[in-house]
Amino acid sequence: MGDTHKDPCDHSRTTQAHTGITMKDNLYWPGFILLAVGVLGMIGTVATAAYRHHEFIAATGLIAAIATLGGAMWLHTERRRVLRIEARWLAENPPRHRASARPDRQ
Repeated sequence: MGDTHKDPCDHSRTTQAHTGITMKDNLYWPGFILLAVGVLGMIGTVATAAYRHHEFIAATGLIAAIATLGGAMWLHTERRRVLRIEARWLAENPPRHRASARPDRQ
């Protein structure tokens, strides 16, 4: 597919243009990494509380919350960017109606 940063949607080979977009458009990956850090931070917070190291609970909880929020915001922003690119593409290339293309239906 070549460079997929400018238009990550697959318009020509499938009817589901967003299939596999997280693998094609690597601008999603920092959000996934931040979410993974957030999940690991939550596990670390629970483990810290279980071992009664109360001095680290606030730090690990804060790291987990910031990473989770940052990852979710990153994914939301990236999703909006992709939808904006797709809307621009659809405005430039209007879809053809299948019913009008068939000669038996008019």
